[in-house]
Amino acid sequence: MSLPLRMRLFKNKNKEKGDNKPPYSNSNFTVQETVTLEAGKSYSCGLWKDENHDSLNLRVDEKKEFGGSRGGGDTPMRDANSNPQPEPEVDIPF
Repeated sequence: MSLPLRMRLFKNKNKEKGDNKPPYSNSNFTVQETVTLEAGKSYSCGLWKDENHDSLNLRVDEKKEFGGSRGGGDTPMRDANSNPQPEPEVDIPF
């Protein structure tokens, strides 16, 4: 799978009050390869409004663990496949 995945949704100019049409959509979206999201894996998602093109831009990317490329600040993620064992208590004699 090739991430990040980006989509552009265009404002529905034919929307009327009370109809079930979405306010933004894209009826002709094509991906270049098969995209599969894996169960138990963390992803990040962002939505931006583009005033110049009257559209919304959606981006889905794999969640970066322990910092990532933005210089830190991300929430550390626990590996869903790991089974951490608690460390045994150390008895300190006095």
